[in-house]
Amino acid sequence: MPEVVVYAVKGRSREQKKMLMQKITQAVVESFGIDGDRVIVQIVEADPDHKSRGGVLYSER
Repeated sequence: MPEVVVYAVKGRSREQKKMLMQKITQAVVESFGIDGDRVIVQIVEADPDHKSRGGVLYSER
């Protein structure tokens, strides 16, 4: 079973996350030639105060 993990900062809507997971699933189905129910997609969300880029917190960007 393929598993895809997406790391992202919190703040996207449920609908956005659902669409992303559906599109990732479809890409894996098409690429690997397997059934969609075998694909696992997980979004791991970080609080904007707990993640930075270039030393600047995402909450301060």
